This record gives sequence, C-alpha cells and structure tokens, in this order.
Amino acid sequence: MHGPIKSDKVDNVAYANIISTDIKPQAIEQLIQNGQPQFGVFSQVKQINYLDYYSPLISQKPLSNWRKDFKANQFCFVQIIEPPFRVCLALATIKIATSAFVYVYNEETAQLEIGEALQPVTRRSEFKGDHYQGQMSFTHSKLSLTLGFTPEQVSIELDSQYLAVHAKLERQQQPLAICTPTGRRGWTFTQKEPLSAASGEIIIKAGAQITADSQQQKLELSKTTRANLDWTLGYMRHETNWFWTCINSYLADGRHFLLNLSMGVNDTGLSENACWLDGEIFYLPPVLFERKDTNDSSANTWHIYHRSLGWSSVDIDLTFTPIRVYKKTDNFGVVASIFEQWLGEYSGEIRLAGQVLRLDKVMGLAEDHFAKW
Repeated sequence: MHGPIKSDKVDNVAYANIISTDIKPQAIEQLIQNGQPQFGVFSQVKQINYLDYYSPLISQKPLSNWRKDFKANQFCFVQIIEPPFRVCLALATIKIATSAFVYVYNEETAQLEIGEALQPVTRRSEFKGDHYQGQMSFTHSKLSLTLGFTPEQVSIELDSQYLAVHAKLERQQQPLAICTPTGRRGWTFTQKEPLSAASGEIIIKAGAQITADSQQQKLELSKTTRANLDWTLGYMRHETNWFWTCINSYLADGRHFLLNLSMGVNDTGLSENACWLDGEIFYLPPVLFERKDTNDSSANTWHIYHRSLGWSSVDIDLTFTPIRVYKKTDNFGVVASIFEQWLGEYSGEIRLAGQVLRLDKVMGLAEDHFAKW
C-alpha cells in the first residue's frame, strides 16, 4: 500500500440508510431450479448445477449435457498480498483452450515476474464441482496449479519457474454471490469474497529478478496476509468486454478493506459491486469506467465513478493511475482475447454507511478484458 485510506464519519443520516443495510440476500442450495437459473444476489449458492440448465436451440430441442459443458466458460482468480510482494494467479477454460497464469509484483521496486501457459481444450486439466465444493487443476511444463474448494477454505498448490505457492486460505461469512442474464439465452454466476491466510508460504525461487540478490526467498503467510477470490462460471455473450477494479488494503484505523467494482458482465438490473469492511459486506450500485488512452503515460488515468441521479446515497469517485501491466493477447480466429491487468494507484472517495473512505495512492488492480469465445 503506497498511501493511506482514511475514514471520516459523515453527519448526514442519508448515508446511513444506503441500500446495503436494507437488502438481506438469501442462501440457496442450487443455482438451477426447474431447469432455469435463479437470478439475483445471494448470501450463498452451494451448488452451481449448470448441467441441469434447460437451454433450447432455435428448434426448441434441449442441448445435451456434453454440449452444455462445452459451452460453459469457467475461471478463477486469487490474489495474495504479503508485503512487499503481491501474487496474482488464475486458471480459466473456454473448453477450446485452457490457460493459467501467475505473476508476482514487488511494490518496493515495481518489478514484475510472470509465468503463463496455454493448452488446447482441457488437456491435462480437470474441473470438478464448483466454488463451494470442488477442484480445478492445470498441469504444464511451465506452470502447474491446483485450486481446491471446501465450504471452509480455498487451498492453492502452484509451481512455476520462479515461484511456488502452498496456501490454505480461510473463507469468511459474507461473500458476494450473483447471477444475471447475459445475451439471448445465457447467464453468468460469479462469487467474490475476502480470504484470510490459515497457513502456507510463498517461495520466490533463485533467479527471479524481483529480489535484490536473486536468491531464493520464503514468505510465511500470516493472519495479516491479505487475499481475495473471484470465481465465475457461465454462458456469456459471444463477444464480451469488461472492466474491473480490485483494492485489497487496510484502513488507517486498522480495518481491512476490500473493494470490487466492474462493468460489462453482471449488469442486467443488478450489480456485482461491493466492498467489505472487516468482512462485513456493503452492496454498491453500478459504476462507469472511463479509460484514457494517450501517448502520454502520465495522462493514461482511468475514472471509475457512480452517478446516483438522486436514487442512491452511495457516492463513488476514483481515479486509477497505471504503473505496470500483465498483458496477454491471443487470436485463434473463432476465439480471441485481449487481456490487460494493470497494477497501479487509486485515489478518490467512496461515501457509504455514514462515512467517507478517502484513498490516497492506494495500490490496487484494474482490468480491461475483451474476449471472443
């Protein structure tokens, strides 16, 4: 974290009456009921039984299970922060191809070390169960990754040329779980949540360029380690473009703060935007992303904001200044991807729940992703 997040109380009772205090999402056992997804924001969804989805073709014939499985996109992203290092890792499949990446960023030196791999279809990969009870795995000579999910924790086993991660991350009680329609007959489910480290270690191997002497370095995870999960499965639009903001930090008063903002996927009448203060979730309204793209790197800021138009007492006004980027471009004709995940600094204000959160050059992530799948 480069700068503080300050929190001030607001003497305006309107801010204490935001929608997040009124909404009481319910938990459901299964996402698909009577052949159709349940749309809404939930406190928990215990099973993403997507093969029970009734998805008729134009001829009104139902799709077979193998076709429903083939058409379902699935990906998972985890961020672990143990200063000065920030580790981001992901595993994604569109069934035509499966990919994984990991990068580690040194906030003191602004150096970045990247590992990535891509394989056709789901070769040497496995996707069992879901975010609540299941496992995702990927094996490649450049990178191997296994993610395990139980109701209590998320486990990570990762090995790459310059980095290894062995971690057990505890889940908290208030995730964001949301499902919305996408496209003509599609839908997308996503779950975002803060995590805390139960045990584990990050090993930066000898030869990595992000340490001063290029010697192996081992970081033990602790209760102050910050982490968060982003898990998604769905039948998305053939061409999808989204923006995403993630801040995982501490307030000046010691409270943990996690922010998730996005635009482009779960937008149909609902919002996957939320923040957590010491694990308590606050649901946030839709936001707009404006990204400048000029030749002047100092002017390439993003603006992320919400305009209430009188119906919301939440106010969001943030500026993101990029520093480094992990970028990957693939074009196979039928499928293509332009993926940019930036590390940079956020400044601005968020007003909610009777307080103002002021951000001053706080490190976070910003993503711009176009996909054709």
